[in-house]
Amino acid sequence: MRPWVLAVTMVLVLGAIAAASPMRAHMSDKDIYERLEREWIIPNCRDLQCFRVLVPITLGLIPLGGGYLKWRIYAVVCEAVAAVLMGQWVRRLGASSRASQQVTWMTALGAGSLYTLYDPFTSDPLMHALGPLLMLLLFGGHILAPAVVAAIGVFGKEFAAVPLFVAGLTWLQQRRLAEAGRALLAFVVVLAAWGVWQATTRQLLGYAPVQHSGELLEGAFLAFWLDNLGLWLVVVSIAAAFGALWLLWPPGVAWGSRELRQLAVASLIPLLVFNYVQQPDRALWNFAFAVMPAVAVVLDRIPAALGWSLVVLQALLNLRIGAQLAFVPPARVTLAAAMALGLLILWRAWPAPGKRLSYTS
Repeated sequence: MRPWVLAVTMVLVLGAIAAASPMRAHMSDKDIYERLEREWIIPNCRDLQCFRVLVPITLGLIPLGGGYLKWRIYAVVCEAVAAVLMGQWVRRLGASSRASQQVTWMTALGAGSLYTLYDPFTSDPLMHALGPLLMLLLFGGHILAPAVVAAIGVFGKEFAAVPLFVAGLTWLQQRRLAEAGRALLAFVVVLAAWGVWQATTRQLLGYAPVQHSGELLEGAFLAFWLDNLGLWLVVVSIAAAFGALWLLWPPGVAWGSRELRQLAVASLIPLLVFNYVQQPDRALWNFAFAVMPAVAVVLDRIPAALGWSLVVLQALLNLRIGAQLAFVPPARVTLAAAMALGLLILWRAWPAPGKRLSYTS
């Protein structure tokens, strides 16, 4: 299927899910983002979202009315693009056409993706698309274009700088010093631009967000989340973020190429940092670009029927916990079923001792 045809298909599917998803009635950033749409700058703002102006300002310039309709259209389009780009990203790293298609659908129907259809008032859909886009550009030999995209993207959310760091650290492990140096320099420049924006708004506009993310010595957002949800709910939420993909990710890294393991190592530091300072179950999906290549390694070792069965079970799980659709089976049922299927897939995919798959960039 051509990428544009696939993207249109994804938009139709995700649009139908967004239309069926209920509107979130509490604990949303809807009010602050809609105010940013209208005013751009809110003097003396005490909300962290006031630093993330790219998406609301851009949407404010589009004459599509307001409220859930415009923001859900934005989420649907970004998540459809993210899914198509993710399929191309794993394909570039060596995945088969079938595995890349399965990864594409698991990305589109992932927990983080579908949650943004339920609560679209966030910069996450844009970040989900930027992850695989920047990796494709970087591993395609470009540096200026991804640096510019990331420099713009950090005004949506600071995560936009992460792919530059991951690529740079991956190449550093490979002793590709010139490429690593350019990527890490670009990361520093983008991070500096984000820092200047933070300092300027705090000094000139009186921004002083009341947040937990900055309390690094007190456990940051992770401690706040644990205090409010308790350990059991935190563990369940994190488990549901990737579902059975948690089982496939480590073996996929082990069975894949050396380059894939280097990519996993490079992603580990920012993954831990972002899950410490942000809500972990939502922060995790930003790193799908690091998880899906390893998942594709496993998918390439199993029959098509098993892979597509996993796509279906993951979708059912995420329609409940992400899109909040009440008419699908309970999450505890689909999560247990997905985990059981994940174990079956690992048993079926287990390679001969010492055998490694060729899965290179």
